[in-house]
Amino acid sequence: MLKIKKLQCEYRTNPLTVDTKNPRFSWQLESDGLNIYQAAWQLIVRKGNEIVWDSGKQENRGTHGIRYAGRDLDSKSEYCYNVTVWDNRGETATENATFETVFLDKDEWKAKFIEPDKLPSLDENPLDITRNKWMEFVMKTMRGEQAEYVDVDKLMETLPAQPYHPAVMMYKKFKLSGKIHKARLYMTAHGVYEFKINGDRVSDVQLAPEFTSYDKLLKYQVYDVTKGLSQGDNAIGVTIADGWYKGKIAIGKGNDYGDNPALLMELHVTYEDGSTECICSDENFVYSYDGHVRYADLFTGEKQDARMKVKNFALTDMDASNWKPVHVMNYGYENIEVQTNEPIRTVAELDIKDILVTPQGDTVLDLGQNIAGHLRAVMQGKTGTEVTFEHTEELDKNGNFIYPFSNSTREQKDVFVLSGEGEEVFEPRFTYHGFRYVRIKGFEGTLKKEQFKGIVISSDNEISGSFQCSNEKLNRLQQNIMWSQRANTIGVPTDCPTREKAGWTGDVVVYGKTACFNQNMYKFFEEWLKSVRLEQLPDGQVLNTVPMVKSYIHMSLGGSLGWGDAVVTLPWQLYQIYGDKKVLEINYEAMSAWVNFVEKSAYDQLPPEAELMSERHLENQHYLINTGFHFGEWLVPSVKNAAGFADGPASSFLTGHTVSTALFASMTDIMKEVNELLGHKEKAEYYGKLGKRIREAFEEEYLMEDGKLKNDLQGLYVLALQMNMVSEEKRELLLNRLVDLIKANNDCMDTGFMSVPYILDVLSENGRKDIAYKLLYQNQCPSWLYEVEHGATTMWESWNAIKPDGSRDGCSFNHYAFGCVGDWIYRNILGIRNLGVGYNDVLITPDFDCGLDWAKGHYDSIHGTIYVQWKKEEGKVILQVEIPVGVTAQLKLGKDIKTIGSGRHSFVC
Repeated sequence: MLKIKKLQCEYRTNPLTVDTKNPRFSWQLESDGLNIYQAAWQLIVRKGNEIVWDSGKQENRGTHGIRYAGRDLDSKSEYCYNVTVWDNRGETATENATFETVFLDKDEWKAKFIEPDKLPSLDENPLDITRNKWMEFVMKTMRGEQAEYVDVDKLMETLPAQPYHPAVMMYKKFKLSGKIHKARLYMTAHGVYEFKINGDRVSDVQLAPEFTSYDKLLKYQVYDVTKGLSQGDNAIGVTIADGWYKGKIAIGKGNDYGDNPALLMELHVTYEDGSTECICSDENFVYSYDGHVRYADLFTGEKQDARMKVKNFALTDMDASNWKPVHVMNYGYENIEVQTNEPIRTVAELDIKDILVTPQGDTVLDLGQNIAGHLRAVMQGKTGTEVTFEHTEELDKNGNFIYPFSNSTREQKDVFVLSGEGEEVFEPRFTYHGFRYVRIKGFEGTLKKEQFKGIVISSDNEISGSFQCSNEKLNRLQQNIMWSQRANTIGVPTDCPTREKAGWTGDVVVYGKTACFNQNMYKFFEEWLKSVRLEQLPDGQVLNTVPMVKSYIHMSLGGSLGWGDAVVTLPWQLYQIYGDKKVLEINYEAMSAWVNFVEKSAYDQLPPEAELMSERHLENQHYLINTGFHFGEWLVPSVKNAAGFADGPASSFLTGHTVSTALFASMTDIMKEVNELLGHKEKAEYYGKLGKRIREAFEEEYLMEDGKLKNDLQGLYVLALQMNMVSEEKRELLLNRLVDLIKANNDCMDTGFMSVPYILDVLSENGRKDIAYKLLYQNQCPSWLYEVEHGATTMWESWNAIKPDGSRDGCSFNHYAFGCVGDWIYRNILGIRNLGVGYNDVLITPDFDCGLDWAKGHYDSIHGTIYVQWKKEEGKVILQVEIPVGVTAQLKLGKDIKTIGSGRHSFVC
């Protein structure tokens, strides 16, 4: 029987957030038959009873990225659509779904931003002080004058922070005159908000409107609030805290985007008789700062005083007689767009594993798992009792509480003041932390595990992959990868949930493919790429963090190769994985601008010794990245600081230029293919020639006669081989040297950020799968399983974040970058490989000689689930494979290759 499932518009089921006049449709098919594929389809879109588009019967296999081609859609309107499909056996199936449009023209907004009175701030913003001092240093350096070294992080630490302010509450009562058929709330804020109607939260969404480049892009959210309203009197109550808008982001001191919270909302009500009414943010709202959220900062933490809870908040009988009228502001709507990806929600709740008393006498909760989120506590005590909750990822080697980033603006400390009115629940609403352990101070009484829950938050992206095997350490590694992905996909792809919470572009370059195996990331990344484009500088530079953390003054002047490359590599990966060409079309201009900037920088900026070079060497310099700062092989384990931990900056200065040149060549390959796809033949030919010339320069300048690279490090050989930087006859020399370096390092990696994604592929695809598996199963530092054996429950920022003697580095213990090995595990142990675009054609080639007794897992492609399970039994291997409808697979077992179609297949090998 043929069935349609996962019928979606703009990658979501029955979305309320369609903001385009030509949305994309997709669906998947299920069948109990074998070798089934779609022969034809028809899609009909209606508004009410009126057909606005009928595709007609289309005889092709397309099930994804079907673009609407009917008459113009209307704003804030509901549409239903019906899909009928025919398969190759003549069976048919049909399914219905709906979508709703939002403001398709920004001029349609009626509401106004409203604000409270502004609370006091510092006379001069610390950000401005730092920027001025940094620019003074830069100008002195450019003029060749003596300039002292400036450490921006330390400079920021010496400056005062903006005051901590209470969250503001806004309130309005209103009357609805008829029976309600439908109600939609369109809402955003300067700050992060919680919206209530008639006393109840309108949604389980957290930390909206999330982190964007607010001066260029502010997202609004859409909620179905039909059930929360009633005929007659109603009330709205909104609480807004600092969030990313005016909070103390990363090393900042506050007010990065503004110094006052604000609300913008429209509530559109449709009555049963068809008439409509709009309730807007306007001068009829009142506000107060006298609520129980005394401050809330994403890095410092949140303080709630239960004695100050407003009675009947957001109910019609709330007493607002002492509240003040709001101020109406005209900020315009140019930067406002709807959020179309999944929001941040609670995705799990964890029990407390243990309550510890440390050698120093502290009481510490242990969740047993490092997470991003917050703690929920149920407590009872005397009025005025102040309980503090301090969060950290690791205890020190003696089991005592430590937190390496505990300066004044990154404390991760929540405070709860009890009202004394029986059992009370404390749960932060406007902050989140990275933690496994929580130190509790100030509570008078005995703590029980049942009083607490670890609340895990993340952007609610659908799980799309799984992996399990007979090796429990590999299983734990997969879990660590997944936990780090959850913790670092909170609105934007972040580096860590503690120190910075910043959208570092390089981490995405490294980890993007693994992310897409584990979860459906298309809309998440599509939305983030909007900020990447908006933050791109006029000359094409892509910044190192997006949205740009404004306190990173010293990194705001330009992007690094490998980091800025995200604007090229990520759209290309999304196209390959999800098969939607639109991601290339939307990002093409930004992709071209970045590569053009890199090319121009290489050509124009020559090293100081260039004037002494021969003509050929001088010509080569125009195709090398040999000036400026680039992160390169960030955190090479053998490049250590005085404390014996990996030294990031030193790694960069040693490897940045060689790595960047290889990455430059790789980007020309992508741009060649992108231009071919989009029909720009001359540009494609140009990039093909440019890539060839970069590789010639690389080999002539960086490869020595003995077959070694000038910087003799593992990662450089990995990149040179992966990016095809040397001629075919020289590849074996590089491969042998890489193997020698690995063996000399006790069969351990010595790789930093940029080469880790490729090291196992370089080895396994060049006849050294034996070495690849040695690295995978290695348990000495540095290795993936070293982390597992040292108790890691997430991926570490640095390979030796915990040294063999138990000493801890002051780094993040929840960084997904080195989890990029997950991609290789899916493609090799399970053998699930994408042969074409969007997994239309796949290769199934599991590795039975990988050292395991069994393995199983799946990947939910855009066509459906690809499942592989194999197990060794009595000298044979039992293999089960499931292929979705419409997909053709090549099954490769040893040298034998056979073609299989959709359905479930079993083999004995």
